[in-house]
Amino acid sequence: MTPKYAEKYKTIRLDTIDGVCVATMDSGDKGGVNLITGKLFKEFGDMVKNVARDDSIRVLVVRSANEHFWLAHLDVRSILEEPNPPVERGQVLNQWHSNMEILRNMPKPTIAELAGRVGGGGHEFAMNFDMRFGLYGATQICQMEVPLGIIPGGGACANLQRFLGAGRAMEVILAGEDLSAETAERWGLLNRCFQSRGELQAHVETLAQRLASFAPEAIRCAKEAVLAAERMPHSEALKENLMLFYRSLRGPQARTRMEAFLREGGQTLEGELDLQKTLSKL
Repeated sequence: MTPKYAEKYKTIRLDTIDGVCVATMDSGDKGGVNLITGKLFKEFGDMVKNVARDDSIRVLVVRSANEHFWLAHLDVRSILEEPNPPVERGQVLNQWHSNMEILRNMPKPTIAELAGRVGGGGHEFAMNFDMRFGLYGATQICQMEVPLGIIPGGGACANLQRFLGAGRAMEVILAGEDLSAETAERWGLLNRCFQSRGELQAHVETLAQRLASFAPEAIRCAKEAVLAAERMPHSEALKENLMLFYRSLRGPQARTRMEAFLREGGQTLEGELDLQKTLSKL
């Protein structure tokens, strides 16, 4: 099923089933490397806003139609054609950063299925998803701006430290070398990797369906609490966490699910030894 608002998109195909929306990107660039073109960027920003407010969608998965590239990087020709901006620091976020913040703070889980190369702005884009999964032998990550004589402008300098710490962030940004799927997984840029595309897609789809089956209010509060811990001092994050716990407790499914848990064997030896089986009955 395709949402009506998706019919106008030329670079993104949306398919939804049981609350999971799978967005497949294809910029259609002549080089065949899935560049971030102006049209793709504009349509993705519009899509994210629509998905965020679409109550029928509970999880967003983004993959690529290109066998070799998730997103290569921003179209370098478009950078060269830009007028030189002022050097002073701006007072507001530009459209790129605004769209990325909408994606990052969306009250729904977001998953990037990275079954190919991810470079420059493509990687900066991917870092704003809640989870990223890769493919051994295919996924490679590269912040390639410094070798081009510029620096990453889409968030890598601000965000990579959160994932890697300063030392590894410096290595990735300054060296501009490829990171293999194995290294990216070991360093925490990827949640995990798989040996085949089939295994990767099966894992992502199973995970997405699982998340879509949970109470939206619990998902929303849990995601908000994790993101709050990034921007708040620890003591303030704990207070925020507790407030969100109480909010989730008042959610429409909370009591029903907890009562079902007890009814289906929760807090019994058999039910707790096979906890996932018990939870699957809720």
